[in-house]
Amino acid sequence: MELIFMGIALITIGVALMAMSTANVEYGGVIIIGPFPIVFGSSLNMVTFGVVLAVMLIVLMLILVRW
Repeated sequence: MELIFMGIALITIGVALMAMSTANVEYGGVIIIGPFPIVFGSSLNMVTFGVVLAVMLIVLMLILVRW
């Protein structure tokens, strides 16, 4: 339960820092539902990074399931 609260706190702090920043902030993320990744981002660089991250996560998942 502590990890859930820590995750929520980190997300809240990150959103607050992005809102206070005057610089151009890029964001992106990967949501994995079963074996299917959903990648989103504010720029092509972040989407590319998300695709690479999704592939690495799926390969890691396949390796861990086999063991």
